[in-house]
Amino acid sequence: MSYQTVNPFTDEVIKTYDNHDDAYVENAIAKGHALYKKWRNDPVESRAAALNKVADLIEEKTDELAKVLTLEMGKRFVEAQGEVAICVSIARYYAKNAAEFLKPEPIESSIGPAQTISRPTGVLMTVEPWNFPYYQIMRVFAPNFMAGNPMLLKHASNTPMAAGAFEKVVSEAGVPDGAFTNLYVDYDQVNNIIADDRVQGVALTGSERAGQLIAAEAGKNMKQSSLELGGSDPFIVLEDADLSEIKKIIGGARLYNAGQVCTCVLLGT
Repeated sequence: MSYQTVNPFTDEVIKTYDNHDDAYVENAIAKGHALYKKWRNDPVESRAAALNKVADLIEEKTDELAKVLTLEMGKRFVEAQGEVAICVSIARYYAKNAAEFLKPEPIESSIGPAQTISRPTGVLMTVEPWNFPYYQIMRVFAPNFMAGNPMLLKHASNTPMAAGAFEKVVSEAGVPDGAFTNLYVDYDQVNNIIADDRVQGVALTGSERAGQLIAAEAGKNMKQSSLELGGSDPFIVLEDADLSEIKKIIGGARLYNAGQVCTCVLLGT
C-alpha cells in the first residue's frame, strides 16, 4: 500500500511515505500495552490535563492544521477550520466529563450492595477514512484516552500528512509515549495487529467491503469491533414543505465536504 499526499486540485504528488516495518509496529504495540498496564491503576481524572493540553495546542494551530486538510484532501479552508474546531470541542468535552461517565454505578442486588465499575480494556486498533481526517481520529482518541485505552491508527492512504500532523500535536502536548501511534501499514499488517493478544479491539469507519473484512478478522480472533459503514440518506420532500426553505439547504445537504459525508443526501425523483 502506497501512502501519498497528492494535491487533488493539481494531481501533484507532494510527498510519498514509507510503510512502517513489522519491528516498528511491534514497538508501537509494546509501548501501548505497557502504558495500558500503568493506566489501569490510575484515576480517570489523571489524564484530563493532558487531553486539555492537546485541545489547546490544536486550537493554537488551527490554520496550520486546516491547511493540511485543504492541501491533502481538498476540503474548503473554512470547512477545514471547522473540522479542527470540532476536534477541540470533542477533546475538551471528554476531558471535562469522562470521569463522570466512568464513575462506579450502584445496581440492585438481592445478595447485598453491588456496583458496576469501568476499567480500561487495553490497546485498540482503528482504521479510518479520508473524508474527515482529524475528526475521525479525535472522536476515537479522546474518549479512549480518558478511559485508559491506548490507540493505534491506520489512516487512509491518501491522508498520511493529516495523520502525521495529528500525531505530532499529541506528542507536542506531552501525552505519554504509546498513547497514540500513527502507523503507515498495509492490510496484512492490520490483520496481524488485530490478531495480537495485546490488542483488545478494532474500530473502523469506511465502506461495507472494508467493514466485512475487518469484522471477519475481529471475529476470527475473538476481538471486539465497532463498525460505521458509509452510505447516503434519502432527501424526502413532503407536499406541505416550504420550498423556499428547501432551496436554502438542499445544496449544502448534498455538497458539504464535496459530498464526502456518510449522511449526505441522495437526490432523485
